[in-house]
Amino acid sequence: MNNELNTLLQEELDKINREENRNDRPYFDVSFIKLYPGLYGLMCFLFVLTMSLLLYSDSFGNIEYSVCCIIFIICNFFFFFHINPSYRVADIDKGAWKNCYTGDWYIEVHVREAFIKTLLDGNVLTESEKQRLTKQYDKKGYLYFSDIYRLRN
Repeated sequence: MNNELNTLLQEELDKINREENRNDRPYFDVSFIKLYPGLYGLMCFLFVLTMSLLLYSDSFGNIEYSVCCIIFIICNFFFFFHINPSYRVADIDKGAWKNCYTGDWYIEVHVREAFIKTLLDGNVLTESEKQRLTKQYDKKGYLYFSDIYRLRN
């Protein structure tokens, strides 16, 4: 019975994953520059300032200059790529690396009302679980995936 609930939850999460294009792949994204143009400009200015200092100083040579350029390129690589990790039932209440990246999505993503109605009308939940779920929904006005998952786990 618990497997049926987890299967239904995963099917709902799969719908969200498809709609939001969550597929764990990296995408090139320049939104960092659009969101933080001053920060990116300051970063580039400080890079140029550092390169000028390295070129001006007699203590540093081409190796240091090259290493600094490589570090700057690597840092920019991380700013310009974005990953949309997919939601999975197996990640709920687990300390997964992916949750560190996305936050605790299972207590931030609301369950659709149609799915709640499907659960309440179906036979996957017991009557006491349905009552607890209805009570939580009436109290908050919404449910998280963790609320449903924690009915049995």
